[in-house]
Amino acid sequence: MSLSDAFPNATAADLVARSRAAGADRMPDALARPEGFSWHYPAGQFEIGALHRLVDEGRAANRHVDYAANYADVEPAARFRTTIGPGDAFTLLGTGRMELRVDGVTSGTAVDGALRVPKLPAGTRIEVLVAADGEPAAIGAEAGGPGDVEWVVAPGTEGAFDGSRAVSRAGGLEPPHRVGEPEVRLPFRALGEGIHMLDAPALGVVEIRCTGRPALAVGESLDEALADPEAGESRTDLVEEAPGIWASRYRLGLRYARVSGVEGAELVLRASVRPVERRGAFACDDPVLERIWATSAFTLRQCLQVFLIDGIKRDRMPWIGDHALGILTNAYTVADREIVRNSLVALGRPRHGYINGIADYSLWWVIAHRLYQSYFGDREFLEQEGDRLHAFVADLAEHTGPDGVFRPLARPDAFAEAGPGSLFLDWGVSLRADVDATAVQLLWHWALTSAAELLAEVGHPGAEGWAALAARLERTLETTAWDAEAGAWREYLDAASRPSAYPNFLAVLSGMLPAAADGAAEAIRANPAGTPFMRAFALRGLGELGGRIEAVDELRRLWGRMLDAGAQTFWEEFADQSASPFEMYRRPYGKSLCHAWAAGPAMLLPELVLGVRPLADGWREFAVAPELGTLGWAAAVVPLPGGDLIVEARAGRVRVDVPAGSTLVHPEGRFPGPARLDLPA
Repeated sequence: MSLSDAFPNATAADLVARSRAAGADRMPDALARPEGFSWHYPAGQFEIGALHRLVDEGRAANRHVDYAANYADVEPAARFRTTIGPGDAFTLLGTGRMELRVDGVTSGTAVDGALRVPKLPAGTRIEVLVAADGEPAAIGAEAGGPGDVEWVVAPGTEGAFDGSRAVSRAGGLEPPHRVGEPEVRLPFRALGEGIHMLDAPALGVVEIRCTGRPALAVGESLDEALADPEAGESRTDLVEEAPGIWASRYRLGLRYARVSGVEGAELVLRASVRPVERRGAFACDDPVLERIWATSAFTLRQCLQVFLIDGIKRDRMPWIGDHALGILTNAYTVADREIVRNSLVALGRPRHGYINGIADYSLWWVIAHRLYQSYFGDREFLEQEGDRLHAFVADLAEHTGPDGVFRPLARPDAFAEAGPGSLFLDWGVSLRADVDATAVQLLWHWALTSAAELLAEVGHPGAEGWAALAARLERTLETTAWDAEAGAWREYLDAASRPSAYPNFLAVLSGMLPAAADGAAEAIRANPAGTPFMRAFALRGLGELGGRIEAVDELRRLWGRMLDAGAQTFWEEFADQSASPFEMYRRPYGKSLCHAWAAGPAMLLPELVLGVRPLADGWREFAVAPELGTLGWAAAVVPLPGGDLIVEARAGRVRVDVPAGSTLVHPEGRFPGPARLDLPA
């Protein structure tokens, strides 16, 4: 039976409802955010301030955190200037001590973060100095009032203004960088013996109503909640908010809670939940694949917390390698561009060293910019970030020689688990120090071509130089790392190593695979799975080499094992029947059971099964090329900038609803939207 037989004229809403029902996401989509004020920040300071809050909270809440401390500093002092409109006296809020200057003359000060501006003639120029303590300088004006206008900003307390405009963020009485996602009250179900369970894993503050003083233990698994709290990953200190009402001092990632010391406790989780304005979907006649897609989408959503964080239990921090994959899964599920921008801005300004303390993660930051433009098409952001992108790549290029090979040196604040040269690649991968890893060079090539393409799009003069360096590196790799006999890339730039998975799938994804590459797919198949993060990229590469049905079969097996083990969100590592499902990092409950880098099937299934992918930035052009294998039918909804793309494929035919602003490129021709098409598959 096809979808059309089951749901005649199925709409995007029909598909979304079916797809969502296959997973555990019962959170509301529409959630109120604080409002009433327009907050103004120097460029990048909202994102950096929010990152500081997130990292500080994560370090406080978790017993084991290894996060490089070289992320950007906040700018605690700034001056804001504007010409006010007509209106009465008004109040400006701020993040620290404030001083008001009217036409250059000091007119008032405030130390409590609230500055009263008297009624002034329209057209009066005012300047506000803000000096904060350990957070960004920012001001908030009542929405619709005289101060709700465009402001220019300059760093520090003295000096000239250069015309830089402050960046506005809607918010309430609290500055937005201090505020996470909206809260949803989720009830726990009492299981007895002091054990309480949520319907699904979530991140939030545990609220306990009881008589007496309770003690709390939590876990993503029941085993962790039952264990000695000192063996758990999270700190579960409680504070008494009111008589008989206790709350965890920190937000916690959990599904299970154990309360001791009191009887009859009632628990609620004040869950932090990202609102969802739009939703994608994937449906087919294989319930396991439907569950895998829905579980991937829910895993991703739970990890959307102002940034894309790695996991809700630990570390609860943004990592740019995870984020590169997250851009793809985001595009097929919720199309939340603000999350992407927040993460790229906050992470792309390290004080020194590499992003996240990892040399290859700095490469992923450049690649992530390319992926963001491909899947979201945000030219304004690219123009804003172009100079920074060029300077960032120039800094990385300091680690190359005449052959173009990237040989990074160790830098301060390196990730503790990184190898020689602050390189990491993936868990379970050990890189030799005496020879260059081909996989790293292919990431470098991908970063260089990404920078060249992006800078060319905005007419930046640095584009040609990065294209030339990429070409030089390509020539070096062809002579030192290509195994012509095997038809695949060797593991290292030497004549002795054999082909392996990582260089070959990264070569596919970076466009560096020679035509005679018969052994590349075999190299990808022959290596163990690795983490869900890199295996998602490997399966994508295998699909591009003609192994789409095979890739879906492996996806079903690897992610299906987690479902068989009871997963409602996907894990940091694949399920292994020979080991504890919860152990990692030599700690009994170290594994994250809701980890964003495991959400790869949210992107893979629409791409592998239906061949849905962008051909031009922002889906201005896209392809649909179904390959159903043993499936009778499959369908997807992809939230594009101009509306929902709907694809339904069955034997020999494909129906495509093309939204406005996009064009389907198909063997039958080019079909601009809006249009509803029925074409041969």
